[in-house]
Amino acid sequence: MLAVVTAATPCRAISVSEEKELAGRFMEAIQSRGRMITDPICLGLVREIGNRIVAQLPPQPFEFSFHIMDSDQFNAFAAPGANIFVNRGLVTALDNADELAGILAHECTHAACRHVSQMIDKSKLVNMGTLIGVLAGVLVGVGGGGDGAQAVVMGSLAAGQTTMLAYSRDNEKEADQGGLGYLKAASFSPKGLLTSLEKIRANDFSGTDKIPGYLKTHPGSKERLVYIESWISDHGGDRAAQVDNGIDAFRFNMIRARFAGLFGDPEQTGAMFIKKLEKDTDNPVWHYGLALALARSSRLDEAVVHLKRGLVLRMDDPMFRLALGRVYLLQKEAEKAVPLLAGLEHIPGFAPQVLFVRGGAEMEMGRLDKAEKDFSDLLKIRGEAFPMVYFHLARVAGERGNPGESHYFLGLYYHAQKDGENAGFHLKKSLQKLTDPIKIKRAKVLLKKMKKTGKKTASRS
Repeated sequence: MLAVVTAATPCRAISVSEEKELAGRFMEAIQSRGRMITDPICLGLVREIGNRIVAQLPPQPFEFSFHIMDSDQFNAFAAPGANIFVNRGLVTALDNADELAGILAHECTHAACRHVSQMIDKSKLVNMGTLIGVLAGVLVGVGGGGDGAQAVVMGSLAAGQTTMLAYSRDNEKEADQGGLGYLKAASFSPKGLLTSLEKIRANDFSGTDKIPGYLKTHPGSKERLVYIESWISDHGGDRAAQVDNGIDAFRFNMIRARFAGLFGDPEQTGAMFIKKLEKDTDNPVWHYGLALALARSSRLDEAVVHLKRGLVLRMDDPMFRLALGRVYLLQKEAEKAVPLLAGLEHIPGFAPQVLFVRGGAEMEMGRLDKAEKDFSDLLKIRGEAFPMVYFHLARVAGERGNPGESHYFLGLYYHAQKDGENAGFHLKKSLQKLTDPIKIKRAKVLLKKMKKTGKKTASRS
């Protein structure tokens, strides 16, 4: 029977309302660093697995959410307000969905036990802003987060703050115990937690010597591994470890390749996939990852070769079709892209990317009505992941001779790019011509918000 982990523990913790407020400030700090991966296909897998874990939890005071940091460090973290983060480098290092589920179950249990809020309560002895900066620094990564993240974290080290960010041994044991039970209940193999922790231990968790020991949030100690092995043995042994998690292994590996191809260093990633193809010429996953890396290096003809090869090996696969359609668009061969994308928007998680690429292709072909529909549909479902959609809608409006809407969408585009001066200039211009009351209201709200936060709104004539 699954042991229930309660939403509160006997230890001191900040209140739920305090943590919700802190979580909002924390998420703003993380988003301002611009290192979150918003690709819907990559996020879709992590959220699908995470939500299956959350479905096994008792009622919670927070709504769990799952995020991916664009960092190659081997790390994961339960942030305030049940915001669960995993790094890109961790996902690409794992071998199967059970291992990713193991990491997520562990982090979800930390949040459900309110270990995060206990840690935060201890940290109230110092400034909350400092705490947010330190937590953000841990997630962004001292080694790869740039001088700003390094300065924030090192400044906090001087205050002794980061010593309070490590979970206790009891916290880790409780998170392992609860996580194992939730994995089993969600039809994932509990062995996934064991093998993922073995990888973490082998990589010293952070994957770099630049991070101080007390910033390594979950050391994969031998004691933990022994406990997990014992738990698995007591709960069915090999039989418990051999379960069908319902997630296609090929899809998992394709998404790992997508993480690497789209967000890793293109030269290093390309070289890695070339080496893999030398050993396994007919592996479609390696062709896919290499094609994505090649496209990022503007080697589009070579990318097409590998995507076509992948489609031969994996007939009509939607991830190959989407990638090839995108490359054709980059090659200014929009007429080849549109047929490849037909029907892909109905696949879970695919719609945002399909609408973005197809809208661009339709616009290149002069089909403004179809382009506008695709871009408008995208805004309704996942516009924040594609700020360029505002730029394209501005182009559509401009070609139609609608300066008010063109300025309006350019304002939204620059606002998404955190360019306050240009955003303010175009939003103010839009108010001179706009007739849509909803757009007028939004433009005014954004201008007011920008003025309040001290951003420049316009200095151009």
